Amino acid sequence: MSIISKVLYRTMISAGGILEKKFNKYTLNSKSVNEEVLFKIINKNKKCKYGEKYNFSSIKSINEYKEKVPITDYSAYEQYINEMLKGEKNILISDEVEYFGHTSGTTGKQKLIPVTKKSREVGSKYMALLIERFAYNNLKKQWNYGRGLMLADTVMTTYSDGGVPICSATSGGMESIKNILPKIYTSPYEVMKIKDKNAALYLHLLFALEDRNLTYISGVFISNVLDALRILEDKNELLVKDIRRGSINRNLNIDDETRKNLNSYLKANAGRADEIEKEFSKGFRGICRRLWPKITYIAAVTGANFSIYDDMVDYYTESLPIYSPAYAATEAMIGVNPYISKIRYVVIPDTVFYEFMPIGEGNKDNPKTYCIDELKVDEMYEVIVTNYAGLYRYRLGDVIKVVDYYNNSPEIEFLYRKNQVINMVSEKTTEEHLISSIDKTMKELKLSLIDYTTLADNTITPGRYVFYFELNKEISKDKIKEIERVLDLELQKANLAYGRFRKNNKLSCISINIVRKNTFDNIKKFLISKGVSKSQIKIPRVATNKKDILRILNDNRI
Repeated sequence: MSIISKVLYRTMISAGGILEKKFNKYTLNSKSVNEEVLFKIINKNKKCKYGEKYNFSSIKSINEYKEKVPITDYSAYEQYINEMLKGEKNILISDEVEYFGHTSGTTGKQKLIPVTKKSREVGSKYMALLIERFAYNNLKKQWNYGRGLMLADTVMTTYSDGGVPICSATSGGMESIKNILPKIYTSPYEVMKIKDKNAALYLHLLFALEDRNLTYISGVFISNVLDALRILEDKNELLVKDIRRGSINRNLNIDDETRKNLNSYLKANAGRADEIEKEFSKGFRGICRRLWPKITYIAAVTGANFSIYDDMVDYYTESLPIYSPAYAATEAMIGVNPYISKIRYVVIPDTVFYEFMPIGEGNKDNPKTYCIDELKVDEMYEVIVTNYAGLYRYRLGDVIKVVDYYNNSPEIEFLYRKNQVINMVSEKTTEEHLISSIDKTMKELKLSLIDYTTLADNTITPGRYVFYFELNKEISKDKIKEIERVLDLELQKANLAYGRFRKNNKLSCISINIVRKNTFDNIKKFLISKGVSKSQIKIPRVATNKKDILRILNDNRI
């Protein structure tokens, strides 16, 4: 562990402590802080095209803002964003666009979201400092100041006609701190620029294995961490050889210039190679604790649709704590998690202006929305944001539940994406229903799931749900029938409405398709080829309208 790295981490945690005090002050005064955000935004942009259209200069209260500015979705901005892509100024905002962040496209086509220096910085301080402070607060007794393995990328996919970069939000954030990355993370900056997903993961692991004092493993999503740990198991012999020789094997899909640059960071290390090889020979259950004796936690978003990966990660980590640090999207940094033992997020008052729409209001012409201080515990809401980068009363499409208050700011759980609900006959089966039912089915039948997706099938009457499962071993046709029976019963228990429609014969029993090994990895590679950041990939849980993904799935059915 270098002295510079240790000093840098101590400085970050100290700065995080200062930010924590501000955060506590903001959450105590959440109403006034959030109202101030709104008026900063509309006053700044009152002379841009959108601000003049809705007469921002005349708005003097939150109620007037709600009356004069409509609730929107992405379709309301496409024309404006197309103008901005061509280099037009003062369209949605008066600030310069730093880059256009593209979303993961899980629930539809990829969206291009303007990002400004202000909109990035207002959230990045929490990502860079406060979540590190909260992790430290929870793990003080085990804490050491070693570097982490960060599974992130900085791939710039393209540029707009006006010369502005188009990339993932993660890429934009990493690019802005590239000079300090080697001091806090084990991977050289060049690794984060590699396009090939598995090659990048291999190299992340190679450089992390060199550092016996690794403190944590971090990925945007827990699925990113699991992908890396599977590479660790699959490529363990090659990793040992590369560490022993101090050079990257010729089979890895990287260009010669990148190989040369990365080889310059490596030195032959037979001692460490022997140590790693010995641990690999003992098997891969709990391998992380044996390879890195000082490792303390995993940092990655989990819960909701990601929770199916937790048990698989636990196999490799011997149940290291998984800290789900933040609730964020390309459009907004929404919440941070002060707790390592539970997955909930405190809404941050100073990043965007919030409105929360009760679920029952979503289809009304004039839906009622509530402000940050008006929410009720145990109620569910759709999140609406006004941000510093040109989105006004914008429906994120996320549904959350208020579970408590932190000072005067709500603590929330993320439940599901609105478009990730199956709703064939008004049963409204959510990701939460699916995950719970699948998890119980796999445990009852002693099966290990790699990944899954589902779709609504109306080719038969009554309709049914079709699941695509990738398992870690082959199973018989009789076992598939057993999965269908058990999973259907579990879904009926999880979603009582689904159960009623099954009993009334308005829905047929589910159908299971088993797909070949690596099918979902191939789906991820396909999504990357379409411009999705490696660190932002999410498997769509409902693939009804995903023709390309369905083609891959059906081509790989066993």
